[in-house]
Amino acid sequence: MRLLPQSIAGRLLFWFFLCSATVMVAAEGILDQSVEKIVLASVDRTLHSKLQIITGLLHEEHGSVELELTEVIAGEYVIPRSGHYYRVLTGQTIIAASPSLVHDDFEFVPFGPSGNIGKQPAEIVYTSVGPDDEPVRVLFFQHAAFGRTFAITLAENLEEDLGIIATYQRFLRTVIPLCLLLLCFTAWLIAKVSLRPLATFSSTVETITHQNLTDQIDAGGTVQELTRLANSFNSMLDRLHAVFESQKRLVADASHELKTPVSVIRTQCDVVLQRPRTAEEYVDALETIRSSTEDIATLVRDLLSLARIEAGMVDPADFAAVFLKDCIDHVLRMTQSLAGGKGVLVTAKVDASTCVIGSWTGLVEAFLNVIENGIRYNREGGTVTISAVTQDGKVLITFADTGMGIAKNDLLKIFGRFYRAAAVRSTEGTGLGLSIVKSVVEAHRGTVMVESELGIGSRFIVMLPICCAATAT
Repeated sequence: MRLLPQSIAGRLLFWFFLCSATVMVAAEGILDQSVEKIVLASVDRTLHSKLQIITGLLHEEHGSVELELTEVIAGEYVIPRSGHYYRVLTGQTIIAASPSLVHDDFEFVPFGPSGNIGKQPAEIVYTSVGPDDEPVRVLFFQHAAFGRTFAITLAENLEEDLGIIATYQRFLRTVIPLCLLLLCFTAWLIAKVSLRPLATFSSTVETITHQNLTDQIDAGGTVQELTRLANSFNSMLDRLHAVFESQKRLVADASHELKTPVSVIRTQCDVVLQRPRTAEEYVDALETIRSSTEDIATLVRDLLSLARIEAGMVDPADFAAVFLKDCIDHVLRMTQSLAGGKGVLVTAKVDASTCVIGSWTGLVEAFLNVIENGIRYNREGGTVTISAVTQDGKVLITFADTGMGIAKNDLLKIFGRFYRAAAVRSTEGTGLGLSIVKSVVEAHRGTVMVESELGIGSRFIVMLPICCAATAT
């Protein structure tokens, strides 16, 4: 597993290292201070105990104050530069002192912060340098007794204690980096194992092409975190498979539909070119060719419309307010000559305030296909009635005609591409009109339904989400 900066494992390891290093450095600082405080507090308690002993041994005899140390206490103070020092002053007079502090004119100079260790504020401790240039911990206390004030100074060598602190610090500075490296290595192993299902997922995805879109990922065989991704990916494969299959059927059906008019044109040309023809025969041939080319032009137009819709050209992001009355009136003007030629009366009753959010071009194309079908497959002198009512935030647009009707076994198939019922296969048309209607309506988040009876007529009901308040009519 490569730890690139842009990889998940690399980022996880980086943030883990950063957080762990921050926590450990902070812990090291806290432990350093804590150990130093603990060690110094232990020395301070020792000084405090010895101070209590010295103040307890001060006594007045024959008008003078004396200090007689016990053999245990005196033993560590009588050796010069032993690291254990004391001095008791009253004014400028030394009552008692260690040899190093009697013969040498030496004063403890504090460095670093000072503090109180006892209950009495006059009991002050600080760190200094001893007579032998060794680090010492010093306690200074002003004791009032026998009508006098005694300045008591005690000091203890810190070399051993500071050595303990230094050893502990070296231990921390050695162990913490090793622990950090161990943790990072462990995190790398965990990341490698945890991300292995993702690598397997990626390898599976790489094997999928347009030829094996049905080979889906086993969502139940992957980790829980990838289950949702696997399900989403499988859903995407299903949609892609449906689109590819649809495109394949479209190409196959289009090729099949184009064969007939192209064959008619070719056959007509071959027949005419076999020998010289009269002017009337040439005119008949050209009319046949023209009719076939019109069929091809209509088919190409419908194919382009369907391809444009399925390619997302009817984009909800481009939708705007469309007043249904204006849209339907525009379609009626476009079909006026067709209706007049068939003797079909087309009427529309749509409230002028009813509007939807959609594509003007797409809705015009959908309504045009429905109304053209209602006129083309109507009887002589028939009617096409258009009405719109609002209901529960939707508008229901009904296109009712008095045409030949649709057989029950054809009702579920008429919205398929190139499907034409047996009763109308001999008439002109491509079988794509209702497929275009369905695609446009669904792109507008609507539905289209059909009700029909043979010999009586058909009713197409288009339901679209409403945009503005409309008055039911």
